[in-house]
Amino acid sequence: MQRLALLALLLAPSCVIPGDANWSDLHANAYGGIYNMTAGGAIDDISGTSGAVAASGDLSIEDETESNFLYGARFGFAPVEISLSGFEHKSSHGGTFAGTIGPFVDTTVDAQTELNFGLQRIAAGVDILNTPVARVGLLIGVDFFTFHEFEFTVSQGAESRSYTIANDEDVPVPVVGLRGDVGLPLTGLRAGGEASAFQADVDNVNAEYLELDVHLGWEPGDNDWIEFLVGYRMIDFQFEGELDDSSIDGAIDLDGLYFAIGIVF
Repeated sequence: MQRLALLALLLAPSCVIPGDANWSDLHANAYGGIYNMTAGGAIDDISGTSGAVAASGDLSIEDETESNFLYGARFGFAPVEISLSGFEHKSSHGGTFAGTIGPFVDTTVDAQTELNFGLQRIAAGVDILNTPVARVGLLIGVDFFTFHEFEFTVSQGAESRSYTIANDEDVPVPVVGLRGDVGLPLTGLRAGGEASAFQADVDNVNAEYLELDVHLGWEPGDNDWIEFLVGYRMIDFQFEGELDDSSIDGAIDLDGLYFAIGIVF
């Protein structure tokens, strides 16, 4: 990986051509919008205690869709670019818990899961090809998952018990990947995308991560300052290990469309 990064740094300056594209020369942009995201997943092999409640079993988390504020910014001097992005998400999910928790022994009961987390990314990119029409580059960064609240409540009749999987737990995930942009001449349109993945052991958690982001940008008329964005972002986050006082093996799937307005400098 170190040799590949060094090769990219050596080759990139020779591939850079000054131009008027959003990624040429000194450039920057910032955007904000709505990410209509669906979240769901499953947590298997839960084993541990939360307060006075002990649990052992599997939790299913049904898909739910919520709108989140998505933000981001990029700045750099070709071929190097730094990017920042993030969003906060909060949703309530139906599902079931199969196993033993509190007074419920070896049974399947209804479960309501509260999922409240934030995701922020900081990344650096180095272009191995940069022209006024298109660019392709390498990407390396860190995604910071913060589980503000990850809790489920099981109920049957008048009985109920709550169990906290994670509370104010940070899981930084290193990522590497590729990015690309291509401009469509005379249309004001730009198509772009990023794909990144990684696997690492982070604070007693073995995390596997895959993210895909594809989008289309449009600068109307002779405008050089405003860009409208529509895109699709998908995140597959799998983890196995210990969060707080629980041993877990789970996966959370996130995906949806986003709409944003950007300012280009």
